[in-house]
Amino acid sequence: MKKESIGGIIVDEKLTFVRIFNLPDEPDWGGSALEEFCFYGQTVNFISENMDSSGKANLSVTLHDEDTELFGKAVKAITELHEDISVEVIEDVCLITVYGPHFKERCGLAATFFRALGLRGINILSISTSISSISAVIEEKYLKDATKALRAVFDVP
Repeated sequence: MKKESIGGIIVDEKLTFVRIFNLPDEPDWGGSALEEFCFYGQTVNFISENMDSSGKANLSVTLHDEDTELFGKAVKAITELHEDISVEVIEDVCLITVYGPHFKERCGLAATFFRALGLRGINILSISTSISSISAVIEEKYLKDATKALRAVFDVP
């Protein structure tokens, strides 16, 4: 099987994954939640949002939480935005990304990425894509194996 050429692999380690559930699916709730992280000096480096079957929005982010006190204050402020909001925090995750160029013109790259990890038993916690990248949040303990899996299916410079 011929490997698909990609531009490279980027890894961002030592992250915390935060899932924010039950946001009203209305304008600016996601922005309000993200603003709390910024207010407390927390830089978000991954964002994914979707609507669940009950019509509520769910927002997932990763960030470095070097200052645990301020991180805790940000999470508490988010839970106080609306009575139904709940937050789940998962520590020790990383973000692994493969990047372009021209992913929109090439069929099956995302499937190849996800299957490479899945066949090695690596669960993807969240996904985000763009025109030139595919990113997945995974548990950090699987990083070496994930990198090997991606190098096995992609031609990486």
